[in-house]
Amino acid sequence: MKRYFFILSLQVFSSAVMSQNISGKLQFTQGQSLSVNLETKTTSSQQAMGQSIDFNVNATGTHSYKVTNTTDDNSTLHHQVQRITFSFDGMGQKKSFDSNEEKDLNGPFGKPVKDMLTKTYDIIIDSNGKVLMALPDKVELAAGDSRMAIITSMLKDVMDIVHPPQKGKASFFKVLPDKEASKGQAWTESYINENGKFDAAYTVTDITDSTIVVDFAATSITITKAEMMGSPTTTSMNNKSTGKIILDKKTGIMKEKTISTESNGNTEASFGTLPVTSKTTTTIKVTTLQ
Repeated sequence: MKRYFFILSLQVFSSAVMSQNISGKLQFTQGQSLSVNLETKTTSSQQAMGQSIDFNVNATGTHSYKVTNTTDDNSTLHHQVQRITFSFDGMGQKKSFDSNEEKDLNGPFGKPVKDMLTKTYDIIIDSNGKVLMALPDKVELAAGDSRMAIITSMLKDVMDIVHPPQKGKASFFKVLPDKEASKGQAWTESYINENGKFDAAYTVTDITDSTIVVDFAATSITITKAEMMGSPTTTSMNNKSTGKIILDKKTGIMKEKTISTESNGNTEASFGTLPVTSKTTTTIKVTTLQ
């Protein structure tokens, strides 16, 4: 009899865990600082004049959000870029950069990155993470060395951390849907901006005592303008991504996000059309400093 009640209790407990609902509301703490470290690794191959030109780029971007005000309805976050690093190997060149090094800041990549380090913005987000206001709503950066445009275009994920999200759009912290969700819950997201079109499907795949796990698959079409050998170029890419997001169950704040992306497309230039393929892995980790 005791064994029967034990098994019955275990089944009830398991059923409760499986069916538990989670809220999409975020819980920030006044004065809290959140450090975000983005690391990306890209391998790209471009066909030109019957030859394959290979590129390898590793990059990191470290930035932070300071919670300057928080209520039940909204939170105000102050954003700052701390550090940018990368290494590049391609076209017979090897280059590296670290914004913590004065000599690098005074080099060909230094001007736009030095400008990034001075730019800040404040966003007000609702309790689910949607942007209510951004001040300023747009950040303009100093123009970099045009000869480095091809490298800069491969650093887009890192360079984009300086730009504030648009009003009415999801902030970095919005992952879950506005309504309550449970394990197995699925939803979609789609938007179009000046860089292309993005579609994604998300599913809550696990809920533990401390975390919420969300898997996703996404497709996108992106358009990037750069310069190659003194000629302006336009690169159009079709991208397929898969990944996983781990959230803190208590606060809803992201702890880690991993993304694997495979892309193919073409670069249009005055000297012809060049096929391009690439693979990118991205890891984002969020650490609470206070």
